[in-house]
Amino acid sequence: MKRLAGWGLILLVGILLFTRCEKDVPDPDNNNNVDTSGISSDIKYVNNWIRDVMSEVYYWNEFLPDNLNPNTEPDPEKYFKKLLYTGDIFSWITDDYEQLMSEYQGVSVSMGYSPAFGRFTNSDGIFIIVEYVIPDSPAYRSGLKRGDIIVSINGIDLDIDNYYDMFQLPLYSVTFGELVEDGIAKTDSTLSMIAEEVILDPIIHHEIIELSDTKIGYLVYVEFKSGASGRFNDSLGLVFDEFAAAGINDLIVDLRYNPGGDLTSSAFLASAIAPISAVQGQQVLVRFEYNDLYNDYFVQTQGSNSPNLVLLFPQNDHNINLDRVYFLTTGGTASASEFLMIGLYPYMDVIQVGENTYGKYAGAWIIPDIEDPPKHNWGLVPIVFKYANATGFTDFSGGLVPDYIIEDELIGALPFGDLMDPVLNTALQAVLSDDSDIPKLKAARTRVPFERIDDEITRRKQNLYVIPDFPVSIAE
Repeated sequence: MKRLAGWGLILLVGILLFTRCEKDVPDPDNNNNVDTSGISSDIKYVNNWIRDVMSEVYYWNEFLPDNLNPNTEPDPEKYFKKLLYTGDIFSWITDDYEQLMSEYQGVSVSMGYSPAFGRFTNSDGIFIIVEYVIPDSPAYRSGLKRGDIIVSINGIDLDIDNYYDMFQLPLYSVTFGELVEDGIAKTDSTLSMIAEEVILDPIIHHEIIELSDTKIGYLVYVEFKSGASGRFNDSLGLVFDEFAAAGINDLIVDLRYNPGGDLTSSAFLASAIAPISAVQGQQVLVRFEYNDLYNDYFVQTQGSNSPNLVLLFPQNDHNINLDRVYFLTTGGTASASEFLMIGLYPYMDVIQVGENTYGKYAGAWIIPDIEDPPKHNWGLVPIVFKYANATGFTDFSGGLVPDYIIEDELIGALPFGDLMDPVLNTALQAVLSDDSDIPKLKAARTRVPFERIDDEITRRKQNLYVIPDFPVSIAE
């Protein structure tokens, strides 16, 4: 039996394709009025594979519709979406599993910046605000920076119908906008970029801030990715070694633009931050709840403390043994970020600064075709479990509420680590109790509210991902 990344979360998902509930797969003979002649056998295979997987692993599998015939839908993606439980906007499917896994490892072909798509309520125009830029990416080399506003691409103004496709073009020139009294005005400033393979190390920025004889570690972590062979966790370990060597007194973790990611990375960061007693004592980090089929199987075969049901703090040589930690958050802080925060609640003071988080307490498995060789390149990412911390805290659909409420000012955002960044400044005031050595914010400027577009790029990242192994079938 294999273990996932050494964390003890044993995932037995060979069960996916070896057990078929025949009642869940409609008989095409019962759909005589539907012409299936134009649907290839390959598409039918994929659709039936989707149905088999969802019938077994999907958290809401009991609500799958019975009247959808996998042999009569020509588009697997549309078929998949028809199966989803009402309100499930996080399960998704791709026809390129290899690309999905590359992106999961932090490698993608892109410009190398994180977009926030927005618009004003009195306008149909869309604009992009740059949340951060990945070092040594095309965007970085072109001079794009955090807080920049993009209003057009290749001379075409962005709107609700074109913004998503325009952003994903492999070559483009952007035109910048600037904030004016009644909105955003186009400027004459432009720059060009060509997409290339970009590696995202989630550590966008880190430093040690020294104020009033206090050393404060500051880490900007933008996605939970372990990387190939754990390379990004290794990088994270080095940062914590640096913090330990400097003897930091407090830690601020900036998760404002972190939508989630893989469980292994989140558990690693939790075990680096937590009190050493929780890590060495292998205390409960989170508990998982699956559908009835999986819950019963794990309890019956492995007991109620199955590592599939209970995740303990993993051992970590880079632990800095803190008794409190500060997190910077926004409405974009989701899933694996929230997993990290609530997992630490029972063991230390967790102080939250910023805005309510997104409010997502479910996770997904990344599932390919496990035939050898695979018969297709589709991949499923269905919601499979909910999670709760050691005290049972879960169902925070309204998000996690800050101890210190302050809105993030993305329009005109300052560089990471700038002490005049309102959210970071507020956290520093909390750490040092309004110490006079902290630069005081100027009179608050009027914040520019805008409607953030719930785009597909961000939604797919807002997850807690696990890659399961496939060695065992429940049917065996």
